[in-house]
Order: sequence, then structure tokens, then C-alpha cells
Amino acid sequence: MKETFVGRAHASRRAILKAGAAAGLVGAAGVASAGTAFAEAGPRSYDVIVIGGGFAGVTAARELKKKGKRALILEARNRVGGRAWSSTFSGVPVEFGATWIHPSQTLIWGEVQRLGIARVDDPNPEYTVFATESGGYARQDLAFLEHQDALLRRFVEGAEQYMPRAYDPFNRADLLADVDKLTLGDRARQLRLTTLEQNWVSATTGAYGGGFERGSLTQLARWWALCGYNTETFHGINVTRPVGGLSGVITKLLAESGVPIVYNAPVTKVADNGSRVQVTAGGQVYDAGSVVVAVPVNVWNSINFTAGLPAEFGRLSTETVGVPTAKKILIQVQGDIGRPLVNGKSGAPLDLVLANTDKSSQGTVLVAFSVNPNLDANNLSQVQSAISEVLPGTKVLSVKGHDWGKDPYAKGAWTFMRPGQLLRSLRAVRQPHGRLVFAGSDIATGWAGYVDGAIESGTQAAAVAAGLSGYAAVA
Repeated sequence: MKETFVGRAHASRRAILKAGAAAGLVGAAGVASAGTAFAEAGPRSYDVIVIGGGFAGVTAARELKKKGKRALILEARNRVGGRAWSSTFSGVPVEFGATWIHPSQTLIWGEVQRLGIARVDDPNPEYTVFATESGGYARQDLAFLEHQDALLRRFVEGAEQYMPRAYDPFNRADLLADVDKLTLGDRARQLRLTTLEQNWVSATTGAYGGGFERGSLTQLARWWALCGYNTETFHGINVTRPVGGLSGVITKLLAESGVPIVYNAPVTKVADNGSRVQVTAGGQVYDAGSVVVAVPVNVWNSINFTAGLPAEFGRLSTETVGVPTAKKILIQVQGDIGRPLVNGKSGAPLDLVLANTDKSSQGTVLVAFSVNPNLDANNLSQVQSAISEVLPGTKVLSVKGHDWGKDPYAKGAWTFMRPGQLLRSLRAVRQPHGRLVFAGSDIATGWAGYVDGAIESGTQAAAVAAGLSGYAAVA
């Protein structure tokens, strides 16, 4: 989302758009548990192997441990978190992935409270920038955001009828049959929006979806339903951050669980023979009674499932769920330019630009989002050109971006389903296949695209995988 995307808050409306490290390293032949690394020779045997150390995977492993199962996490990266990645840029803390939590997201909110982690709200923007009728951009006061919200409400009008239960998106499948076929672009054409109106609402619709012709109307409606069908909550869910970032939260959850994890161990093969599952990762073979596959949907086709998967799994991975062109970019500019909120035009190099919470010694740090396939997220010249268009006179000093689509362990960023995937695919891929159970924020029925959805999915997957795990492995 909006997993790496944005929300808003402001004093007069209570809601305005806003956007917004690695754990210890262990080689692929070592297993880390409670800060200790140990090496084993030959195949390793466990009750359940969890593929992926994001929030879904860590949650699943923790729940399995609670059920008395011997679990192991295999993580391709040298850190936990997956698409949640806290780091630094220009001397200030930043998030390259998931950022915010909200009380309505009861699972992650409860975890943060239980762990005693403090929370902080992002400060309000001071001005906004929108497209103009002449084709350029103009600075506007914050009241202009009401125009954007009015268009957003038109986009999702009727969701109360076809999406009446936020955590059960299939409840009115009869009414969804036609709606789930629509792209965001189809909806804009239904509403006869002008090009200017589409530009005004692009940052909260088309950019979320990876473009007006990629994203589905029903994905936007799902978030709208979860937000109680109102714009204040829709923007307010992306305001509050846990101090220390979401990487800090998942690191604590992993340590608390006591479940061992192998870093730098990308899974290449999963062989389910009907009674046990062998997983090949980092040149090692691991054995388990069942497996939780907790990697993004876009990555499923990168793993060799030797027994094959039902066609719907492969098709969903090929079509993509996470936006495959998504990039998040940190930009150091010279001086104090205030706290802008820039809404890019549809198809622009940058979809959204806003000020990072903390300023650096060199001036303002901007956070930008892009779904433009032609933008190099680390090319200072390209970023300078894009910034000059929306914030004239602003000098870019340095940039640091992450192209999530080119990340081999993500192949995309925030969740946004495409037309037809909700009714055709989501229920199918949530079912176990043999001794394999799939999990992740991408396939949550609740807060898909947010950490809360990952926790939901990981908890459900653990319950299924525990029942499939068979005999207890010998320690």
C-alpha cells in the first residue's frame, strides 16, 4: 500500500495525504536463534518450514512454536521484514517500505502496544501542489484537497452495497461480478472524468494501482470498506508510525518467538512427495511435514514447485498482485522548502512527493513514490528534472531509491489486485495445496497491502500448516 504508500492528516480536516535495520547476519549454512548461530550437516528436519521472513512468515513461525511445532524460517535476504525495511538516508531514519499503523488495524496495533513500542504521528503538510488546466502544476492551499476527496468518493460510490463486510470481500459476490471486471480507468470513464479530474485524483487511485489501466476498482473499494467508507480514515491510516520503524517491530517479534532463521537462503525448489516436503535453499536441503510459503505472490513463479501448483497460483503470480513498477525514493534537497504535498499527474515520473518527518543538516528530505517504468530511482539527473517540474527552483543534492519491481525477492511493492483477481483467484490461492500453505499480505481478506493483513494471513496459515505437519521432527 498501500504497503509502501501514503496517507494524510491535517488540522482543519483531521485527514490529509502523507507518506511517508537489518537484523544480524548469518550465512546460509547457519541457523540463528536467540542470537546464537549453529551449523548442521545434511538435511535438516522440522515440523514446518516457513519460507520468507516478512511479517506473515515471522507470525506463522511464532504461532507454530506456540502450538508446540518445531519451525524454521528461511529468508532470502540478510534481514527480516520483507517489504518492511527501515533504514537511514542523509543522517535521518527513513522507511523504504511499509511505514504506518492505525488503531483500526487491530493486529499490528495490538502487537506494538504489547511490545511497549512508542508511536509518533507525522506532522501535517503545509501546502499542496496539483496539476493545472494548462498542463503544468500550481501550488494550492490545503483546502484544495477537498476537490480530490470529492472525486475519490465518486470513485467508490456504491461500495457499501457491493462490499458491505470489510473482512469478507466475497459476501456479495453476486453484486461484485460486474464490478470486479473494472479497472480504475474503466471507473473514470464511467464517471466521465475529465483529464484534469483524473490528474487530481491519480495519487489516490491510479498511482496506488500501478496505473489507471492496471489496478482494479474492487481493490480500492476493499480499503474503502475497511476505512468505514470515509475519507478521513482512508487518509488517516497512514499517519502513525512505530518509533524505530516496522523493522524494529518485526525484529522484536522474531527474537521473542525464539524460532531459528537462516539468512541469505533464497529458496529455489520445493518438493512435496505427499508425506514430507523437501525445501532447497542456499545450497542446503531442509525437510518438513508441511511448508508455509510466505513470500509475495509475484515471487511464486520464481520457485520450482516440483509437484506443480494449480493453474490459478501461476496465473496470479504472472499477472502480479504487488505493483510491479513501484519505486520509493528518498531525496535530499537544499534548504528548508517547508512541508509540501505534491500530487503528480497520471503517468508522471513522480506520483506523490512529500516531506520526510525529520529534516537533515542539509535541508529538507523528500519522500517520493513512482510507478513510472521509465524512471531510474537512483538517477539524480532524472529525479532533479521531475522535482523541478513540480517544485520549481528546488535543488536536489542526492537521492536513494529502491525499485521494488527489480527486487528479486519482491518483484513489486504494495498490494493492488487487478480486475478479476478478487473473485477468480483470491479464494483459490488461500486453500492449501498438498502440504503447502500460502500466506502473505497480498492474499489477506482484511488489510491486504498492510502489515495487519500479513499478520492475519500468517496466523491463519500457521493453523493449517500445524495440522498438516504430521509427526514431530527429532530435535
